[in-house]
This record gives sequence, structure tokens and C-alpha cells, in this order.
Amino acid sequence: MNFITYKNLVDKYNRSIDSSIQEELRPYCYKNKITYLQYQILEVLFDDGALTIGDLSDKMSMDTGNMSAQCKRLEQKGYTMRLRKKFDERVVEVSLTRQGRLIITEMNDFLNKKYRNKWNSLDEQTKKKMLESYETMVKLFTKK
Repeated sequence: MNFITYKNLVDKYNRSIDSSIQEELRPYCYKNKITYLQYQILEVLFDDGALTIGDLSDKMSMDTGNMSAQCKRLEQKGYTMRLRKKFDERVVEVSLTRQGRLIITEMNDFLNKKYRNKWNSLDEQTKKKMLESYETMVKLFTKK
């Protein structure tokens, strides 16, 4: 198998997984008036804590202008707060509000319940191999 064939298969599998999860979360996104992309942003903030727009953009592989617009929309909905740094007002830090944490907790609880049986049916060695495969791909495909 050549590189392009491999890359295309990885892309296909990732899109399939992401599409399935997006479909499962559609009612929650609709209820909370957020897009799936906004859910993903909230999830990163939930996992990593407060981040600058630049750091959040890097983690999400998004342009800072697009990220800033998304964070502004999330702030208007009461899910995030943006705070300019005193040492440099060009730097904006984004964090979750209590309401943002509640939404992510609810959505994560739903996903955990939905996939618990399938996930628990995998042995630890299989789970470890899956993560190692992704770690290898990250090393292969990124500059880091």
C-alpha cells in the first residue's frame, strides 16, 4: 500500500467515526443551539482548561480569525468567557462558564452511556494498540 492510499483510508475512517458521533450528538447540539464544531471547541476547553485563542486554534487546526468568531458566538450564548490579558491586550484567553461545563458534562455522559458496552467489550491490549496506532500516525503526519 502506498502513502496516498493509506492516508485516504485514514481520512475515510476518521470521517466515518466523526460523522457517527456528530449524528449521535445532533439532538444535544440542537437543544443547546450550538454546532458540532462549537461542541468540539467546548470539549477542548473542558479537557485543557483556559486557553488563548492562538493555542485553541492550534489544537483545533483552525485559523485564529475563525476561532475568535466561534468563541465570540459561544460567549454570547453564555458557554465561554473571553478575557484579554493585562500584559498584552492582543492576547485573549477563553474559558468555560459553569453553563458550558454543564453542557459538555451532559453530552459526555450521553456518549459514555451510548458506547459503554462496545468500549468495555474491548480488552485493554486492543485499546492500547488503537492509541499506539494514532500516536504513530501523529508522529508520521505532523512536524512535531
